Amino acid sequence: MNINTNLNSWDWVVICFYFAFIIGIGFLFRRINRNSSDYFRGGGNMLWWIAGMSAIISSISTWSFTAASAKVYQSGFLLPLTWLIGGLISVSILWFMAPRFRQMRVITTIEAVAQRFGVGTEQFFVYLILPMGLFWGGVGANAAAVFFAGALGINVPITLIGIVSIVTIMSLFGGQWAVAASDFVQGLLMFLTVLVVVFFTLRLSDIGGISNLKNVLPDRHFDFTLDLRPSILIMWILVMQMSNAFQTLNLNGEGGKYLLVKDGKQARGTIAMRFMITIIPITLIMQLPAMCAANIIPDMSAIFPDMKIPEEGAFLAMAFLTLPQGMMGLLICGMFAAAMSSMDSALNRNAGYFVRNVYIKYISTEATESKQLFMGRIFTLVFGFITLIIGLAFNELRSMNLFEIFQVLNSMVLVPSITPIALGVIYKRTPGWSGWSTVLVGLLAGALAKASLSDSLLENLFGGGSPLNKLEASDAEFIYISVIVFAVSIAWFFFTSVFYEKTSPDYRKQVDHFFEKMNTPIDHEKEDVIDHDEMQYRTVGIICLIFGTFALLGMLIPNPIEGRLCFLFVGGIIFGIGAMLYRIYLKKRKSLPTGLYE
Repeated sequence: MNINTNLNSWDWVVICFYFAFIIGIGFLFRRINRNSSDYFRGGGNMLWWIAGMSAIISSISTWSFTAASAKVYQSGFLLPLTWLIGGLISVSILWFMAPRFRQMRVITTIEAVAQRFGVGTEQFFVYLILPMGLFWGGVGANAAAVFFAGALGINVPITLIGIVSIVTIMSLFGGQWAVAASDFVQGLLMFLTVLVVVFFTLRLSDIGGISNLKNVLPDRHFDFTLDLRPSILIMWILVMQMSNAFQTLNLNGEGGKYLLVKDGKQARGTIAMRFMITIIPITLIMQLPAMCAANIIPDMSAIFPDMKIPEEGAFLAMAFLTLPQGMMGLLICGMFAAAMSSMDSALNRNAGYFVRNVYIKYISTEATESKQLFMGRIFTLVFGFITLIIGLAFNELRSMNLFEIFQVLNSMVLVPSITPIALGVIYKRTPGWSGWSTVLVGLLAGALAKASLSDSLLENLFGGGSPLNKLEASDAEFIYISVIVFAVSIAWFFFTSVFYEKTSPDYRKQVDHFFEKMNTPIDHEKEDVIDHDEMQYRTVGIICLIFGTFALLGMLIPNPIEGRLCFLFVGGIIFGIGAMLYRIYLKKRKSLPTGLYE
């Protein structure tokens, strides 16, 4: 099939406006950042809807439209169904834990690690999480660059430089407020434009609607045992769900998003929002175009001959095929939200780790709030440069597809690093050294598991002595390493509880206080929590009104009537939400004292 993958002039107009708009958000929020808490976690004052959208966008990332699309292109509904199960598990866990994450009352998650495990483990995690965050930021930036390079027709390195530069500038000036506000607007844009791609894809004559998918999609999209033995399939799903549960409890990942909200009630609001938006719309609907691409474009290398893994362009190819003029530009803008969120931990959050857990403790113990804010901006810039270098290096070295890379790295590195943090917030009877020692033991187990791998071993364990196909071999490697690392890490963490009674009374008192605080609801009056509700309704409302108006102007682009209606759909909803938020602000302004940042 011949698909034009070149953007037209209208798409470029949309993209240029959008990038200027995003940088403007950073400058808009610059004056709101008065101290390190504002800059690194929005002062812990965000409302459920803005923090919730930010958490949702962070959980998606551009990886979902590149690596995950390649997996879905190959295996159909397997990954979406796995996400569906994982989403239900995450919501169940977070309904209980999200308020407790906020009630830790810390600015950075590493400060919570210090309160739970002590200073030694805190410093260990600083020097573990900082480079890991930068590495994952570089990998995430590369995933974004793969998508945008294919969309913009520019090579990956140049695209990578542009992406990291824009995200760094916005984070540099606006901090966490700017990141969360832009996530909200871009999240709306992304969901709405993806729905447009899904709608037009299902209308294609070769697809014939959602009810006809069973007849037109490859059999492997429904019968997962065609490419995977049932035993490997079941074990892969179970390991994925266990990994998902631990990542949900990970303070330095998912849990860190709930430090942003005002209190436990707002934290639960973000979970309700996550349930309504992600369980069905994201897990099952979002990847339908990539599945349909297996029927429409069986040879993806013909569309993207310069991509190292052409299947990673499956979603993008369907967007080029179906979207009207100018709408591709909107889709690219929406996807940029995922790129920004995946790099957030490598920039703003890691800058927070360095300033709060290294700089003010060992370099400048008397640093004022203004000095901390200044150093936060400096290291946001530094970490942006490092992230760019890692992304460029990763692009030159990788030969595996992104999905396989994420599987291997998750099993070997991520699992041991999150196990003690995840377990440490629900079980307290372990000594301080249980945190760092569990990571080291888990990393050693992962290295030994990887070293012991061989084709014959995997064939004997998972294939009954018969050869595995490429997909089975990849998943079997992931299962083998993950099971060993999980088993060893969990066993070691609980084994250390034998030594809990031998720890100092001060340490046990510290841990008891940490858990007591985590289970104590926030009292706004006693804790002097500043109300920034008006500012959030006003500022985000104005941002939505501006971008919604611009999207509505897309109706003037010379398209068939259905193409113009797409811009009415996207722009109208964003504008309507902006009007609703601004109206709420006006009502609050009449009934409450003027906000601090009016």
